Amino acid sequence: MRNLRPLLNLLSKHCRALPERLRLGIVARLILSFAGVAALIVAANVVIQQGILVESTTRVMPLAAPPVQPPVVLAPVHVEAPAPAPVVPDPEPKRAATRAAVESALGALTRFEQANQTRVRNQNAAVDTEYRQTEADLSASLKPLISRSEGLLTPSAAARIAADLKAYTSQGKVLTDIADSRRTTEANRIALLESLNARVKSSLSGAWTIFGRVVARQSLIQLSTQLDTLRQSSEALVADTAPTESQLAAIVDAEQRLQKTLAANESGFRRSQGDDWYQVMNLDVTQLSSLRVNSSQLAGELAGAFQDFYERGNKLRNALFVAQSAAVAAPSAAPKPVAAVTAGAPAYVPPLINAVPAPVVPRRALVETRSVRNLPADPASRKAVAWASGAAAMIMIIICIGIVLSIVAPVRRLVRATSQIAAGNDAVHVRSDGITELDSLATAFNAMSAELTAARAASRDYQADLERKVQERTRSLQELSERDPLTGLPNRRHLFALLDIAIERARAEGHLVGVMFLDIDNFKYINDGLGHAFGDNVLVAMGRRLEELASARGFAARLGGDEFTVIWERARDIEDIRALGQGIVAAFRAPLLVDGRELVVSISAGACAYPIHAQQAAVLLEAADMALFRAKALGRSQLSMFTADLLDVAAAKFATEQGLRRAIERGEFELYFQPEVRAETLEVGLVEALIRWRGADGRMILPGEFLAVAEESGLGIEIGDWVLRSAISAAAQWQRGPWPEARVAINVSPRQLADGQFTDRVLALLAEYDLPPRCIEIELTESVLQTGPATVEALKRLRGSGIAVALDDFGTGYSSLASLEVLPLTRIKLDRTLIQGVDTSERLAVIAKAIISMCQGLGLEITAEGVERAEQFAYLIRHRSMFIQGYLLATPVSQQELVPLLSVVKARARELLITAGAAPAGAGALPSAGAEEPAPVATGLRA
Repeated sequence: MRNLRPLLNLLSKHCRALPERLRLGIVARLILSFAGVAALIVAANVVIQQGILVESTTRVMPLAAPPVQPPVVLAPVHVEAPAPAPVVPDPEPKRAATRAAVESALGALTRFEQANQTRVRNQNAAVDTEYRQTEADLSASLKPLISRSEGLLTPSAAARIAADLKAYTSQGKVLTDIADSRRTTEANRIALLESLNARVKSSLSGAWTIFGRVVARQSLIQLSTQLDTLRQSSEALVADTAPTESQLAAIVDAEQRLQKTLAANESGFRRSQGDDWYQVMNLDVTQLSSLRVNSSQLAGELAGAFQDFYERGNKLRNALFVAQSAAVAAPSAAPKPVAAVTAGAPAYVPPLINAVPAPVVPRRALVETRSVRNLPADPASRKAVAWASGAAAMIMIIICIGIVLSIVAPVRRLVRATSQIAAGNDAVHVRSDGITELDSLATAFNAMSAELTAARAASRDYQADLERKVQERTRSLQELSERDPLTGLPNRRHLFALLDIAIERARAEGHLVGVMFLDIDNFKYINDGLGHAFGDNVLVAMGRRLEELASARGFAARLGGDEFTVIWERARDIEDIRALGQGIVAAFRAPLLVDGRELVVSISAGACAYPIHAQQAAVLLEAADMALFRAKALGRSQLSMFTADLLDVAAAKFATEQGLRRAIERGEFELYFQPEVRAETLEVGLVEALIRWRGADGRMILPGEFLAVAEESGLGIEIGDWVLRSAISAAAQWQRGPWPEARVAINVSPRQLADGQFTDRVLALLAEYDLPPRCIEIELTESVLQTGPATVEALKRLRGSGIAVALDDFGTGYSSLASLEVLPLTRIKLDRTLIQGVDTSERLAVIAKAIISMCQGLGLEITAEGVERAEQFAYLIRHRSMFIQGYLLATPVSQQELVPLLSVVKARARELLITAGAAPAGAGALPSAGAEEPAPVATGLRA
């Protein structure tokens, strides 16, 4: 026994060194204890017989955590800022608008960059929504700068910013796509790696329970250790930055070691774990390498995409800073810092995503150590050792059997009870067996079972309540997605679905489907006069009436605003659809009851039919919309059926609009001037500016062919601004040259006058060209009264500055006499419809004479338009304050041809006067043919 003491001391020392975290089952511990005693018995006998003792222990050693790679930050990109654009005279409001637009765009740009960083780091619904919103905000904030209608920047600068914006947002999409691809690839790789680790750990646990499978267990431990090493090395691929070469080399080395271990132990693994296990492991390890290659490649692409993204962002920001510099370059503007675009300064680069490594979990491996010691043999103690060994073995066996029987049965009951709870059986109770520790465990288990039963009951109740709420919310959302919230009618989205169903049914049954597009006439007046809340109530009442009218044959829907649609199913023919439409229009001549008051509203409607006019829902609605437009043009409160010529009209208007846009870019407009002759002196008193469009084919296009389209498309203001500048420039050249008393009449649209900057624009142009205000006259039609009192105030300001104001087309509207009172006029232009018959119609002559006398009494000058016959000239020349304009005296000519034409017009007027045998009003004798007294000249833009 003295010979065994050193051995026992050595064993005790190694047992104390076992870490506490090595947790084994009771059976395993007993087996290990028995195996240890048996090993001691065998070792004692071996020592007795051979004098050599072999001792083997297994320890759990912690593995070092992988080093945390610092985040990689891209170096800022240095962008040389272009030299500031030369300062050109520009109105202060435009510079202020440019500065405000640039500042808004810069803020939106920064928010978009931050949203892009967040989107690269994360991918969820909230982040996606925020990212798309910031991208939309960036485009919206740049729209005033790149829009041609706004005119804040030069076309080249606006085009450059638009191109930079498109490239920048496209690169942002590329960046997020690469980040998503890498995130998906690495997630797949991590899932595969965890699957490998779980499979090996499961096999390792099974190997520990099999007594005697030592070789298989050691190979599995080696495989598990190598997997842990690979998992630690793979953390470099999860970071937001590209892995370093050393990190990639460590990952590749770990993968190769894993493959070698699988190959070296193939026969042992196939024997112990099975062929399927080995084949799945081999395939997974191969796929792991492929995913690692893809992940590292995507990490490199992500870094390059980051660099390109911020370079494009700096390019766009630089262009905005240049625009801002140009906006503040004027002396009147307050200086603002533009440090970001100084030459050589680094462009703004937002900080890249901070790479936050995943938390490192300490890993451990089982390490086997062996020690061999030579002990002296003692033949005398062999027999005693043998008896002692046999007795110890017998006692250990008895102890093991007793402990196993007393522990395994209760544990198995706990395992079965746990399985029953997992299967959903809540009424599980584990009985006590007399062992204190296991009884405590059974009591805790029963308490947990009771709590779990209560929790499951509460969860079922909550789940049922949640499902009920989800169903209610689903129904509510379904209704909101299909119904207009104001009127309760189907909305645009649901309308298309219902119309498609009606079309399919009509196609199968051979019926017609009628589509009517309608809106309320002058609904704007209801909103402006009675308020938007009352207007909403009108829409609700209109929706109810439409629903009642359409319920028998179809359904009604609201598209938006005051636009509604009625669909008739199973119509017999086109006349049936026409009759139904006219019935609905007539039904609205009866008053609506809105908030206790009766209100009469009229509607205009356009209708078409499937399959006569179109076969798709969208095309049918477009056709009905075209018909509605014609109904409004014909006088409102009526129904118009779609015809094929409406497509031709729409196509012609579209072609004209596109041609006008190209004409503005190419400078295809020209300005012509038509003289107006003063009756008292036969001199040209003013000229009217008339726009012409010389098309690409050389054809001269008159204003009547394109001005209406220009007004509808929003191009009228831009064209009118060009006419205003061109006419003032021509008048300035004449005034300082061959015609010092030049006057030009310029036609102005109501939309131009409604612009609050129009008056300032006119006065600024006069100052720019150094032209006296008396040299121009603003012509307008009485429709300007519909734009409100602000327009009248603008005209009064113009008149107060010395600029004459003329009312064109007098005698054709319904409020001409009111116009004489409200507008600050200096001239009345009689419409050509009044002048055509003054020499042939006694009634027209009396009307014309009455209007002329009224204007003379008000102290207004008078211009008669469209004089084409000598008899008309003879009638008009007798009236004082009269100016005569028409092809009888002169046709419109270019700026270069006008001055030579002045004397020709005077001679022509003299010949007509002699032929008529009359003297000019206010003159005692005819002026000499050679007299050339320059008279004031007027110019206007005529439609």
